[in-house]
Amino acid sequence: MEPRTFNTLSEILILPEVTSTNDILWQRFSQGELGPAACIAETQTAGRGRRGEAWQSPAVGNLYLSLFWPHCAEEARHGLSIAVGISLINTLKQSGINQLALKWPNDVLHKRQKLAGILVESRFNTRQYTVVGIGLNFKLPEATKTLIQQPSTSLEQLCDPVPCRNWLAGKILQNMIETIELFEHRGLTDFVPLWPQYDALHEQAITLIDGAQKSTAIACGINDQGELRYLQNNEIKLLSNSHISIRFAS
Repeated sequence: MEPRTFNTLSEILILPEVTSTNDILWQRFSQGELGPAACIAETQTAGRGRRGEAWQSPAVGNLYLSLFWPHCAEEARHGLSIAVGISLINTLKQSGINQLALKWPNDVLHKRQKLAGILVESRFNTRQYTVVGIGLNFKLPEATKTLIQQPSTSLEQLCDPVPCRNWLAGKILQNMIETIELFEHRGLTDFVPLWPQYDALHEQAITLIDGAQKSTAIACGINDQGELRYLQNNEIKLLSNSHISIRFAS
């Protein structure tokens, strides 16, 4: 991590076990600590993804990392998971890991297999505070894979040698901070034009799952706010980052 970026952080917490790295940074926030900070853990006992789903977090050398950020803008911007996802893919490409795509809004895939997930949580009072969590699979024991409800993969399966975890964590944090600083000033302006080359759902048939309700549609990219555009019943509709789950239809 470059010195300027390192000095941006008021604290870097490296812990053996946590409920979740996001939780640790929110606890810090509740104690009045409002400066940018990062948390990295060896394992999570209650890791979570979007919609509160469990994120399997065994102590096998994976990366569980979160960044707390106080936004300078009073007005909330939307679509941060897309900006961070593109940044994460670019960071992994620097390590020779290719054929990656972002499944809207927050999953990094390799050939439709999940390699990493991003969780963005925000709270508001006089300004917006955000925690961005990343879970990146370095290794996936078979016992863990059976607990995951979708096809998954790991760096161990994709590259040899596997990148140094500490080096990669530093690069990810470096690029996350630079991405958030750009996003604060310009929103998704610089990312929307790039989306087609990262879009795992590009013109794909998808299944929208809302509880027990399922429907099919065709994914049609994103708009300037990072909402998913999809074609259903000959009408273009929009989906924000909500409780609805998305799966490939075939």
